Amino acid sequence: MTAPLAGLRVLDLSWVMVGPMSGRYLADLGADVIKVESSRRLDPLRTLGPFRHGTPNPEETLSYHNINAGKRSITLDLAAPAGRDIVRRLVRNVDVVIESFTAGTLERMGLAWEQLHAENQRLIMVSSCLFGQTGPERAAAGVGTLGAAYSGASLLVGWPDRNPTGPYNAWTDSVTPRFIVASLLAAIRQRTLTGQGCYIDVAQAEAGLQFLLPAYYEYAVNGRVPGRVGTDVDPLRAPSGTFPCAGPDRWIVIDASADEHWKALRACVAPALDDAAFDTLVGRLRRRTQVHETLGAWTRKQDPHALQDALQAAGVPAHVVSTCDELSVDADLIADGYYSEVVDPVIGRFQLRNPQVRITPSGTLAARPGPRIGDSTESILREVGDCSDEEIAAYRSAGVLA
Repeated sequence: MTAPLAGLRVLDLSWVMVGPMSGRYLADLGADVIKVESSRRLDPLRTLGPFRHGTPNPEETLSYHNINAGKRSITLDLAAPAGRDIVRRLVRNVDVVIESFTAGTLERMGLAWEQLHAENQRLIMVSSCLFGQTGPERAAAGVGTLGAAYSGASLLVGWPDRNPTGPYNAWTDSVTPRFIVASLLAAIRQRTLTGQGCYIDVAQAEAGLQFLLPAYYEYAVNGRVPGRVGTDVDPLRAPSGTFPCAGPDRWIVIDASADEHWKALRACVAPALDDAAFDTLVGRLRRRTQVHETLGAWTRKQDPHALQDALQAAGVPAHVVSTCDELSVDADLIADGYYSEVVDPVIGRFQLRNPQVRITPSGTLAARPGPRIGDSTESILREVGDCSDEEIAAYRSAGVLA
């Protein structure tokens, strides 16, 4: 059946992750997403691994393919006035523009919201820089690692007696696309009702802050600044945390704070946890350290997967802390169609993740490779920019299509 966003055309001016990942979600739902890039100034994601054959090659990075799957690519030199003129021509025939430059960058290029909206009154544009388009920090440059630091996430991850470790990788680049896509879908709905486009400003650091509101309110209400707690998950739940297992760096997460889960866990661990003082949640919270140490001493001797299966069979919420190699062969992910084999003319056959949502009885599109640099430049200029062959030849001769 027709994909939900079939017919929607998106101009992706962003790079690295937050904007391109937002575009990938739209492409998964059927949108025609046009990635604007340059062979002279590569999207940094094209320089990051892993590379298919182990040697750096901008056409063989799996990170780029995963985040830009299903898009088309046009190469433009936006440093040239003619390149920016082409963007304005394209904007006349697109529905959405996504950009993630530092605030003020597009304004200096003559491609700010007001200027693009003048070309297309139905245009929906979303900007997503680190601190948003307004405020005293608006001009600050940075990526998701700084967003994690600003939001406070970096302070909360790690051990109490060690330096902060922060979330893995550019954290806010991963969480912000969820806000962007939800906002875009709302804007598309609004345009259907009013016929008017709109402008959306999403600050990456603020998006990350939404996931840390309990910590913020702990200070706002109680005046206490939360800190790093290591493997402790929630001070108001017991037992609840990450516990060691047999083997190098193997762990399992267990949450048996509810009375029925506690009873099931105690039956598995008995007699180590057979203590009447642990029978109520209040009792377990008062002796939380003792409960966790006793449970950890027991789990340390167990195989993580055998323990997970045994606890789940007993009705105890538990799961191993997965490793990357385990996820690649995970039976549930495979059964759910999480992975898909695709074929790219440069890389050959390789695996990408499929769309992470299904809409029934509509459809999402199966994973497709990301574009090669400029692979659709001329067709995009004709279809979207209404350019003639003579104009395209002139642009190419002037070095703008690079």
